[in-house]
Amino acid sequence: MTLYFHDAAQSRAIDRLAIEQKGIPGLLLMKRAGLFAFQTLQNQYPNAQRLLIVCGTGNNGGDGFVVAQLAVMAGLKVELLLNGQADALKNDALQAYRELESLGVKPASFQTDAFKTCDVIIDALFGTGLDRPIQNQAAEWIEYINASGKPVIALDIPSGLSADKGTVLGCAVKANHTCTFITRKLGLYQFNGADYSGKVHYSPLFLEQSILETQTPVAANHPLKYWLNQLPNRPKTSHKGSAGSVCLIGGDHHMMGAIQMAGLASLKVGAGLVKVISHEEHGIALTQALPELMCYAEPAFEEQTQNAKAIAVGPGLGLNDWGKNLFEKATRLPQLKIIDADALKLLAANPKHQDNWVLTPHPGEAGEMLGCTTDEIQQDRIEAVKAIQKKYGGVVVLKGNGSLIFDGENMEMCLAGNPGMAVGGMGDVLTGAIGGLIAQGLPLFEAACLGVNLHAHAGDILAQQKGQLGLLPTELASTISQLLTYADKQSG
Repeated sequence: MTLYFHDAAQSRAIDRLAIEQKGIPGLLLMKRAGLFAFQTLQNQYPNAQRLLIVCGTGNNGGDGFVVAQLAVMAGLKVELLLNGQADALKNDALQAYRELESLGVKPASFQTDAFKTCDVIIDALFGTGLDRPIQNQAAEWIEYINASGKPVIALDIPSGLSADKGTVLGCAVKANHTCTFITRKLGLYQFNGADYSGKVHYSPLFLEQSILETQTPVAANHPLKYWLNQLPNRPKTSHKGSAGSVCLIGGDHHMMGAIQMAGLASLKVGAGLVKVISHEEHGIALTQALPELMCYAEPAFEEQTQNAKAIAVGPGLGLNDWGKNLFEKATRLPQLKIIDADALKLLAANPKHQDNWVLTPHPGEAGEMLGCTTDEIQQDRIEAVKAIQKKYGGVVVLKGNGSLIFDGENMEMCLAGNPGMAVGGMGDVLTGAIGGLIAQGLPLFEAACLGVNLHAHAGDILAQQKGQLGLLPTELASTISQLLTYADKQSG
Protein backbone atom coordinates (compact mmCIF):
# COMPACT_ATOMS: atom_id res chain seq x y z
CA MET A 1 0.00 0.00 0.00
CA THR A 2 1.29 3.43 -0.91
CA LEU A 3 1.46 5.88 2.00
CA TYR A 4 1.18 9.65 1.69
CA PHE A 5 2.49 12.34 4.01
CA HIS A 6 1.23 15.88 4.59
CA ASP A 7 2.24 18.88 6.64
CA ALA A 8 0.14 20.25 9.49
CA ALA A 9 -1.39 23.06 7.43
CA GLN A 10 -2.66 20.56 4.87
CA SER A 11 -4.18 18.42 7.60
CA ARG A 12 -6.00 21.42 9.02
CA ALA A 13 -7.20 22.38 5.54
CA ILE A 14 -8.73 18.94 5.03
CA ASP A 15 -10.33 19.16 8.46
CA ARG A 16 -11.89 22.55 7.60
CA LEU A 17 -13.11 21.30 4.24
CA ALA A 18 -14.81 18.31 5.84
CA ILE A 19 -16.56 20.55 8.37
CA GLU A 20 -17.37 23.64 6.34
CA GLN A 21 -18.05 22.25 2.87
CA LYS A 22 -19.03 18.64 3.47
CA GLY A 23 -21.10 19.36 6.56
CA ILE A 24 -19.38 16.86 8.86
CA PRO A 25 -19.65 18.16 12.44
CA GLY A 26 -16.31 18.86 14.07
CA LEU A 27 -17.49 17.10 17.22
CA LEU A 28 -18.16 13.96 15.17
CA LEU A 29 -14.58 14.01 13.85
CA MET A 30 -13.35 14.49 17.40
CA LYS A 31 -15.37 11.49 18.55
CA ARG A 32 -14.06 9.39 15.69
CA ALA A 33 -10.50 10.30 16.70
CA GLY A 34 -11.20 9.47 20.34
CA LEU A 35 -12.79 6.15 19.38
CA PHE A 36 -9.83 5.17 17.21
CA ALA A 37 -7.43 6.02 20.03
CA PHE A 38 -9.50 4.09 22.58
CA GLN A 39 -9.62 1.04 20.31
CA THR A 40 -5.85 1.27 19.93
CA LEU A 41 -5.57 1.37 23.72
CA GLN A 42 -7.71 -1.74 24.02
CA ASN A 43 -5.73 -3.58 21.35
CA GLN A 44 -2.30 -2.68 22.69
CA TYR A 45 -2.99 -2.76 26.44
CA PRO A 46 -6.08 -4.94 26.98
CA ASN A 47 -5.38 -5.33 30.70
CA ALA A 48 -5.12 -1.63 31.45
CA GLN A 49 -7.53 -0.55 34.20
CA ARG A 50 -6.25 2.87 35.29
CA LEU A 51 -5.69 5.69 32.83
CA LEU A 52 -4.03 9.04 33.32
CA ILE A 53 -5.21 11.37 30.57
CA VAL A 54 -3.23 14.60 30.28
CA CYS A 55 -5.09 17.22 28.25
CA GLY A 56 -4.63 20.73 26.92
CA THR A 57 -7.40 23.22 26.22
CA GLY A 58 -7.37 22.88 22.41
CA ASN A 59 -8.86 20.27 20.10
CA ASN A 60 -6.11 17.81 20.99
CA GLY A 61 -7.39 17.99 24.54
CA GLY A 62 -10.89 17.45 23.16
CA ASP A 63 -9.73 14.15 21.63
CA GLY A 64 -8.46 13.23 25.09
CA PHE A 65 -11.84 14.05 26.66
CA VAL A 66 -13.51 11.64 24.23
CA VAL A 67 -11.03 8.88 25.14
CA ALA A 68 -11.83 9.57 28.81
CA GLN A 69 -15.58 9.27 28.12
CA LEU A 70 -15.18 5.92 26.39
CA ALA A 71 -12.87 4.63 29.12
CA VAL A 72 -15.29 5.56 31.89
CA MET A 73 -18.19 3.92 30.06
CA ALA A 74 -16.02 0.79 29.64
CA GLY A 75 -15.50 0.65 33.41
CA LEU A 76 -11.92 1.91 33.54
CA LYS A 77 -10.71 4.28 36.22
CA VAL A 78 -9.77 7.64 34.73
CA GLU A 79 -7.76 10.48 36.19
CA LEU A 80 -7.70 13.69 34.19
CA LEU A 81 -5.09 16.45 34.27
CA LEU A 82 -5.95 19.69 32.47
CA ASN A 83 -3.18 22.10 31.49
CA GLY A 84 -5.07 25.37 31.83
CA GLN A 85 -8.50 26.42 32.99
CA ALA A 86 -11.75 24.81 31.91
CA ASP A 87 -13.17 28.23 31.02
CA ALA A 88 -10.54 28.44 28.24
CA LEU A 89 -12.18 25.52 26.39
CA LYS A 90 -14.16 26.38 23.27
CA ASN A 91 -16.44 24.83 20.68
CA ASP A 92 -16.07 21.06 20.17
CA ALA A 93 -13.49 20.63 22.94
CA LEU A 94 -15.84 22.38 25.37
CA GLN A 95 -18.74 20.14 24.35
CA ALA A 96 -16.59 17.00 24.78
CA TYR A 97 -15.54 18.28 28.22
CA ARG A 98 -19.14 18.89 29.30
CA GLU A 99 -20.08 15.37 28.23
CA LEU A 100 -17.20 14.04 30.29
CA GLU A 101 -18.34 16.11 33.28
CA SER A 102 -21.79 14.52 33.00
CA LEU A 103 -20.10 11.18 33.63
CA GLY A 104 -18.65 12.49 36.87
CA VAL A 105 -15.09 13.16 35.70
CA LYS A 106 -13.42 16.47 36.49
CA PRO A 107 -9.78 17.55 36.37
CA ALA A 108 -7.76 16.34 39.33
CA SER A 109 -5.21 18.40 41.19
CA PHE A 110 -1.66 17.65 40.15
CA GLN A 111 -0.03 14.83 42.13
CA THR A 112 3.09 12.98 41.15
CA ASP A 113 1.59 9.71 42.37
CA ALA A 114 -0.82 9.76 39.44
CA PHE A 115 2.08 9.05 37.09
CA LYS A 116 3.09 6.05 39.21
CA THR A 117 -0.26 4.39 39.83
CA CYS A 118 -1.75 4.47 36.32
CA ASP A 119 -1.40 1.65 33.80
CA VAL A 120 -1.30 3.81 30.67
CA ILE A 121 -0.87 7.54 30.02
CA ILE A 122 -2.79 9.28 27.25
CA ASP A 123 -1.00 12.36 25.90
CA ALA A 124 -3.50 14.97 24.65
CA LEU A 125 -1.62 18.12 25.66
CA PHE A 126 -0.68 19.70 22.33
CA GLY A 127 -1.51 18.90 18.72
CA THR A 128 -0.14 19.92 15.35
CA GLY A 129 -0.64 23.64 15.92
CA LEU A 130 2.19 23.94 18.43
CA ASP A 131 4.83 26.35 17.11
CA ARG A 132 6.76 27.40 20.21
CA PRO A 133 8.88 25.68 22.86
CA ILE A 134 6.92 24.08 25.68
CA GLN A 135 7.51 25.69 29.06
CA ASN A 136 6.25 25.91 32.64
CA GLN A 137 3.65 23.42 33.89
CA ALA A 138 3.30 21.55 30.60
CA ALA A 139 7.07 20.99 30.45
CA GLU A 140 7.01 19.69 34.02
CA TRP A 141 4.22 17.27 33.20
CA ILE A 142 6.05 16.00 30.12
CA GLU A 143 9.09 15.36 32.29
CA TYR A 144 6.95 13.27 34.65
CA ILE A 145 5.36 11.40 31.72
CA ASN A 146 8.74 10.47 30.28
CA ALA A 147 10.18 9.48 33.65
CA SER A 148 7.16 7.40 34.68
CA GLY A 149 8.12 4.24 32.84
CA LYS A 150 4.45 3.80 31.93
CA PRO A 151 3.22 3.10 28.38
CA VAL A 152 2.19 6.27 26.58
CA ILE A 153 -0.29 6.73 23.75
CA ALA A 154 -0.06 10.14 22.05
CA LEU A 155 -3.02 11.61 20.19
CA ASP A 156 -2.28 12.90 16.68
CA ILE A 157 1.36 13.71 17.52
CA PRO A 158 3.47 13.48 20.69
CA SER A 159 3.18 16.78 22.50
CA GLY A 160 6.22 18.95 21.77
CA LEU A 161 7.16 17.27 18.48
CA SER A 162 7.01 19.47 15.39
CA ALA A 163 4.39 18.02 13.07
CA ASP A 164 6.29 19.16 9.97
CA LYS A 165 9.97 18.79 10.87
CA GLY A 166 10.23 16.13 13.58
CA THR A 167 12.15 18.54 15.81
CA VAL A 168 11.60 18.81 19.56
CA LEU A 169 10.08 22.10 20.68
CA GLY A 170 11.80 22.49 24.03
CA CYS A 171 10.70 19.08 25.28
CA ALA A 172 8.42 16.37 23.95
CA VAL A 173 6.52 13.30 25.10
CA LYS A 174 8.19 9.99 24.27
CA ALA A 175 5.27 7.81 23.22
CA ASN A 176 5.08 4.08 22.73
CA HIS A 177 2.23 4.54 20.29
CA THR A 178 0.90 7.52 18.36
CA CYS A 179 -2.61 7.63 16.92
CA THR A 180 -2.56 10.16 14.10
CA PHE A 181 -5.67 11.41 12.34
CA ILE A 182 -6.73 12.58 8.86
CA THR A 183 -3.17 12.62 7.44
CA ARG A 184 0.18 11.08 8.20
CA LYS A 185 2.23 13.95 9.60
CA LEU A 186 5.72 14.41 8.16
CA GLY A 187 7.25 15.04 11.57
CA LEU A 188 6.37 11.56 12.77
CA TYR A 189 8.91 10.13 10.33
CA GLN A 190 11.66 12.76 10.11
CA PHE A 191 14.61 13.53 12.41
CA ASN A 192 13.50 12.83 16.02
CA GLY A 193 10.04 11.67 14.97
CA ALA A 194 10.57 7.93 15.15
CA ASP A 195 12.26 8.13 18.56
CA TYR A 196 9.33 10.05 20.05
CA SER A 197 6.34 8.56 18.21
CA GLY A 198 6.83 4.86 18.75
CA LYS A 199 4.50 2.81 16.56
CA VAL A 200 2.26 5.03 14.46
CA HIS A 201 -1.40 4.10 13.99
CA TYR A 202 -3.27 6.05 11.31
CA SER A 203 -6.96 6.73 10.77
CA PRO A 204 -8.51 8.98 8.08
CA LEU A 205 -11.51 9.28 10.42
CA PHE A 206 -13.81 7.79 7.76
CA LEU A 207 -13.35 10.79 5.46
CA GLU A 208 -13.95 10.12 1.78
CA GLN A 209 -10.87 9.71 -0.38
CA SER A 210 -11.97 12.67 -2.49
CA ILE A 211 -11.69 14.92 0.58
CA LEU A 212 -8.24 13.60 1.48
CA GLU A 213 -7.04 14.12 -2.09
CA THR A 214 -7.79 17.84 -2.07
CA GLN A 215 -4.30 18.40 -0.67
CA THR A 216 -1.29 17.23 -2.70
CA PRO A 217 0.97 15.11 -0.47
CA VAL A 218 4.41 16.46 0.33
CA ALA A 219 5.89 12.97 0.06
CA ALA A 220 4.94 9.37 -0.65
CA ASN A 221 6.14 5.94 0.34
CA HIS A 222 5.66 3.18 -2.21
CA PRO A 223 6.20 -0.47 -1.25
CA LEU A 224 9.41 -2.19 -2.27
CA LYS A 225 7.61 -4.34 -4.84
CA TYR A 226 6.40 -1.21 -6.64
CA TRP A 227 9.99 -0.12 -7.21
CA LEU A 228 11.14 -3.65 -8.03
CA ASN A 229 8.57 -3.75 -10.80
CA GLN A 230 10.17 -0.71 -12.43
CA LEU A 231 13.16 -2.84 -13.41
CA PRO A 232 13.18 -3.51 -17.15
CA ASN A 233 12.54 -7.09 -18.13
CA ARG A 234 15.68 -8.89 -19.23
CA PRO A 235 15.04 -10.98 -22.39
CA LYS A 236 16.58 -14.38 -23.00
CA THR A 237 18.92 -12.88 -25.58
CA SER A 238 20.60 -10.72 -22.92
CA HIS A 239 24.37 -10.68 -22.62
CA LYS A 240 26.80 -8.93 -20.28
CA GLY A 241 26.97 -5.86 -22.47
CA SER A 242 23.20 -5.41 -22.69
CA ALA A 243 22.85 -6.00 -18.94
CA GLY A 244 24.45 -2.64 -18.23
CA SER A 245 27.98 -1.38 -17.71
CA VAL A 246 28.87 0.76 -14.69
CA CYS A 247 32.19 2.44 -14.03
CA LEU A 248 33.11 3.16 -10.40
CA ILE A 249 35.75 5.77 -9.60
CA GLY A 250 37.51 6.02 -6.24
CA GLY A 251 39.48 4.00 -3.73
CA ASP A 252 42.38 6.24 -2.80
CA HIS A 253 45.13 4.96 -0.51
CA HIS A 254 43.75 3.44 2.71
CA MET A 255 40.20 3.52 1.25
CA MET A 256 40.31 0.68 -1.25
CA GLY A 257 37.54 -1.16 0.60
CA ALA A 258 35.02 1.58 -0.22
CA ILE A 259 35.29 1.09 -3.99
CA GLN A 260 35.29 -2.69 -3.57
CA MET A 261 31.99 -2.59 -1.62
CA ALA A 262 30.47 -0.31 -4.23
CA GLY A 263 31.55 -2.75 -6.95
CA LEU A 264 30.08 -5.68 -5.04
CA ALA A 265 26.75 -3.89 -4.76
CA SER A 266 26.68 -3.05 -8.48
CA LEU A 267 27.18 -6.71 -9.28
CA LYS A 268 24.57 -7.83 -6.75
CA VAL A 269 21.85 -5.64 -8.29
CA GLY A 270 22.51 -7.18 -11.69
CA ALA A 271 24.91 -4.95 -13.61
CA GLY A 272 26.50 -6.93 -16.45
CA LEU A 273 29.91 -5.24 -16.38
CA VAL A 274 31.47 -3.47 -13.41
CA LYS A 275 34.68 -1.54 -13.98
CA VAL A 276 36.74 0.21 -11.31
CA ILE A 277 39.17 3.06 -11.83
CA SER A 278 41.52 3.30 -8.87
CA HIS A 279 45.26 3.31 -8.17
CA GLU A 280 47.16 0.80 -10.27
CA GLU A 281 48.57 -0.98 -7.23
CA HIS A 282 45.04 -1.70 -5.99
CA GLY A 283 44.07 -3.76 -9.02
CA ILE A 284 45.48 -7.11 -7.88
CA ALA A 285 44.00 -6.87 -4.39
CA LEU A 286 40.59 -5.81 -5.71
CA THR A 287 40.34 -8.59 -8.27
CA GLN A 288 41.60 -11.17 -5.78
CA ALA A 289 38.84 -10.14 -3.37
CA LEU A 290 36.21 -9.87 -6.11
CA PRO A 291 37.30 -11.48 -9.40
CA GLU A 292 34.22 -10.17 -11.23
CA LEU A 293 35.58 -6.62 -11.08
CA MET A 294 37.66 -5.18 -13.93
CA CYS A 295 40.22 -2.77 -12.52
CA TYR A 296 42.05 0.06 -14.28
CA ALA A 297 44.34 2.93 -13.38
CA GLU A 298 43.76 6.60 -14.18
CA PRO A 299 45.43 6.53 -17.65
CA ALA A 300 42.62 4.22 -18.85
CA PHE A 301 39.93 6.70 -17.76
CA GLU A 302 38.70 7.85 -21.20
CA GLU A 303 38.77 4.39 -22.77
CA GLN A 304 36.91 2.67 -19.92
CA THR A 305 34.31 5.34 -19.26
CA GLN A 306 33.21 5.99 -22.83
CA ASN A 307 31.03 2.88 -23.09
CA ALA A 308 29.74 2.89 -19.51
CA LYS A 309 26.03 3.58 -19.12
CA ALA A 310 26.52 4.86 -15.57
CA ILE A 311 29.41 6.51 -13.75
CA ALA A 312 29.69 6.40 -9.96
CA VAL A 313 32.28 8.65 -8.37
CA GLY A 314 33.08 9.15 -4.71
CA PRO A 315 33.59 5.96 -2.65
CA GLY A 316 37.03 6.33 -1.10
CA LEU A 317 37.92 9.04 -3.62
CA GLY A 318 39.80 11.25 -1.18
CA LEU A 319 40.29 15.01 -1.38
CA ASN A 320 43.83 15.20 -2.73
CA ASP A 321 44.91 16.06 -6.28
CA TRP A 322 44.35 12.50 -7.54
CA GLY A 323 40.74 12.53 -6.39
CA LYS A 324 40.10 16.09 -7.55
CA ASN A 325 41.38 15.31 -11.02
CA LEU A 326 39.19 12.22 -11.38
CA PHE A 327 36.18 14.10 -10.05
CA GLU A 328 36.58 16.93 -12.54
CA LYS A 329 36.93 14.53 -15.44
CA ALA A 330 33.95 12.48 -14.30
CA THR A 331 31.62 15.45 -13.96
CA ARG A 332 32.40 16.47 -17.56
CA LEU A 333 31.21 13.11 -18.89
CA PRO A 334 27.81 13.03 -20.61
CA GLN A 335 26.72 9.76 -18.99
CA LEU A 336 24.29 9.43 -16.11
CA LYS A 337 26.16 9.67 -12.83
CA ILE A 338 25.91 9.11 -9.10
CA ILE A 339 27.96 11.38 -6.86
CA ASP A 340 28.71 10.36 -3.28
CA ALA A 341 31.09 10.69 -0.34
CA ASP A 342 34.25 12.72 -1.02
CA ALA A 343 32.94 13.67 -4.46
CA LEU A 344 30.11 15.53 -2.73
CA LYS A 345 32.64 17.52 -0.72
CA LEU A 346 34.48 18.42 -3.90
CA LEU A 347 31.17 19.41 -5.49
CA ALA A 348 30.34 21.60 -2.51
CA ALA A 349 33.66 23.41 -2.94
CA ASN A 350 32.98 24.01 -6.64
CA PRO A 351 29.20 23.85 -7.17
CA LYS A 352 27.78 22.67 -10.49
CA HIS A 353 24.22 22.17 -11.62
CA GLN A 354 23.46 19.08 -13.72
CA ASP A 355 20.28 17.16 -14.41
CA ASN A 356 21.99 13.87 -15.22
CA TRP A 357 23.14 12.79 -11.76
CA VAL A 358 22.03 11.38 -8.43
CA LEU A 359 23.52 13.00 -5.33
CA THR A 360 23.49 10.98 -2.11
CA PRO A 361 24.56 13.15 0.85
CA HIS A 362 24.24 12.25 4.49
CA PRO A 363 23.28 15.22 6.73
CA GLY A 364 26.90 16.27 7.26
CA GLU A 365 27.66 16.34 3.54
CA ALA A 366 24.33 18.08 2.92
CA GLY A 367 25.43 20.79 5.35
CA GLU A 368 28.62 21.34 3.39
CA MET A 369 26.65 21.52 0.15
CA LEU A 370 24.37 24.24 1.54
CA GLY A 371 26.95 26.02 3.69
CA CYS A 372 25.25 25.26 6.99
CA THR A 373 25.56 22.86 9.93
CA THR A 374 24.45 19.26 10.16
CA ASP A 375 21.96 20.26 12.85
CA GLU A 376 20.41 22.85 10.55
CA ILE A 377 19.92 20.17 7.91
CA GLN A 378 18.25 17.84 10.41
CA GLN A 379 16.03 20.62 11.76
CA ASP A 380 14.22 20.77 8.41
CA ARG A 381 15.10 17.84 6.18
CA ILE A 382 12.26 18.48 3.74
CA GLU A 383 13.45 21.98 2.93
CA ALA A 384 17.08 20.83 2.90
CA VAL A 385 16.56 18.20 0.20
CA LYS A 386 14.61 20.74 -1.86
CA ALA A 387 17.37 23.33 -1.50
CA ILE A 388 20.09 20.87 -2.56
CA GLN A 389 18.11 19.81 -5.62
CA LYS A 390 17.49 23.42 -6.61
CA LYS A 391 21.16 24.32 -6.26
CA TYR A 392 22.75 21.23 -7.81
CA GLY A 393 19.99 19.67 -9.96
CA GLY A 394 19.32 16.01 -10.68
CA VAL A 395 17.95 13.65 -8.06
CA VAL A 396 18.93 14.07 -4.43
CA VAL A 397 18.92 11.33 -1.80
CA LEU A 398 19.14 12.84 1.69
CA LYS A 399 20.17 9.86 3.77
CA GLY A 400 19.23 9.23 7.39
CA ASN A 401 16.16 8.15 9.32
CA GLY A 402 13.32 8.58 6.84
CA SER A 403 15.61 8.95 3.82
CA LEU A 404 14.22 11.39 1.24
CA ILE A 405 14.51 11.12 -2.54
CA PHE A 406 13.60 14.25 -4.51
CA ASP A 407 13.83 15.12 -8.21
CA GLY A 408 12.39 18.62 -8.14
CA GLU A 409 8.79 17.43 -8.40
CA ASN A 410 8.39 14.06 -6.71
CA MET A 411 9.45 13.25 -3.17
CA GLU A 412 9.70 9.70 -1.85
CA MET A 413 10.27 8.84 1.80
CA CYS A 414 11.79 5.49 2.79
CA LEU A 415 10.50 4.16 6.11
CA ALA A 416 12.70 1.04 6.20
CA GLY A 417 16.17 0.81 7.74
CA ASN A 418 17.49 0.69 11.28
CA PRO A 419 20.24 2.16 13.51
CA GLY A 420 22.41 -0.91 13.00
CA MET A 421 23.14 0.40 9.52
CA ALA A 422 25.20 3.24 10.98
CA VAL A 423 28.42 1.56 9.86
CA GLY A 424 31.19 2.82 7.60
CA GLY A 425 30.73 1.40 4.10
CA MET A 426 26.91 1.34 4.04
CA GLY A 427 26.88 4.44 1.84
CA ASP A 428 29.34 2.83 -0.57
CA VAL A 429 26.99 -0.12 -0.98
CA LEU A 430 24.11 2.26 -1.71
CA THR A 431 26.18 4.11 -4.31
CA GLY A 432 27.11 0.89 -6.08
CA ALA A 433 23.53 -0.34 -6.01
CA ILE A 434 22.09 2.83 -7.52
CA GLY A 435 24.86 2.93 -10.11
CA GLY A 436 24.15 -0.67 -11.10
CA LEU A 437 20.43 0.05 -11.44
CA ILE A 438 21.03 3.13 -13.59
CA ALA A 439 23.31 1.06 -15.83
CA GLN A 440 20.45 -1.38 -16.42
CA GLY A 441 18.26 1.36 -17.83
CA LEU A 442 16.27 2.65 -14.88
CA PRO A 443 15.63 6.41 -14.91
CA LEU A 444 17.47 8.33 -12.20
CA PHE A 445 14.54 8.83 -9.83
CA GLU A 446 13.38 5.21 -10.08
CA ALA A 447 16.93 3.91 -9.67
CA ALA A 448 17.47 6.05 -6.59
CA CYS A 449 14.16 4.97 -5.03
CA LEU A 450 14.74 1.29 -5.74
CA GLY A 451 18.35 1.46 -4.54
CA VAL A 452 17.41 3.19 -1.28
CA ASN A 453 14.58 0.74 -0.62
CA LEU A 454 16.63 -2.35 -1.42
CA HIS A 455 19.41 -1.07 0.82
CA ALA A 456 17.09 -0.28 3.76
CA HIS A 457 15.00 -3.44 3.54
CA ALA A 458 18.12 -5.60 3.30
CA GLY A 459 19.36 -3.92 6.47
CA ASP A 460 16.10 -4.74 8.24
CA ILE A 461 16.25 -8.38 7.16
CA LEU A 462 19.77 -8.74 8.51
CA ALA A 463 18.78 -7.01 11.75
CA GLN A 464 15.94 -9.49 12.22
CA GLN A 465 18.26 -12.41 11.57
CA LYS A 466 21.31 -11.28 13.53
CA GLY A 467 20.37 -8.23 15.56
CA GLN A 468 21.29 -4.66 14.73
CA LEU A 469 24.78 -4.59 16.21
CA GLY A 470 27.51 -5.89 13.97
CA LEU A 471 25.79 -5.51 10.58
CA LEU A 472 28.34 -5.52 7.75
CA PRO A 473 27.89 -3.66 4.47
CA THR A 474 29.17 -6.66 2.51
CA GLU A 475 26.43 -8.81 4.05
CA LEU A 476 23.90 -6.19 3.04
CA ALA A 477 24.97 -6.36 -0.59
CA SER A 478 24.36 -10.11 -0.69
CA THR A 479 20.92 -9.72 0.87
CA ILE A 480 19.99 -7.12 -1.76
CA SER A 481 20.33 -9.70 -4.52
CA GLN A 482 17.82 -11.96 -2.75
CA LEU A 483 15.26 -9.14 -2.60
CA LEU A 484 15.40 -8.73 -6.38
CA THR A 485 13.56 -12.05 -6.73
CA TYR A 486 10.39 -10.48 -5.30
CA ALA A 487 9.64 -8.55 -8.49
CA ASP A 488 6.45 -9.70 -10.20
CA LYS A 489 8.23 -9.99 -13.54
CA GLN A 490 11.30 -12.14 -13.83
CA SER A 491 14.09 -12.05 -16.36
CA GLY A 492 13.66 -14.21 -19.42
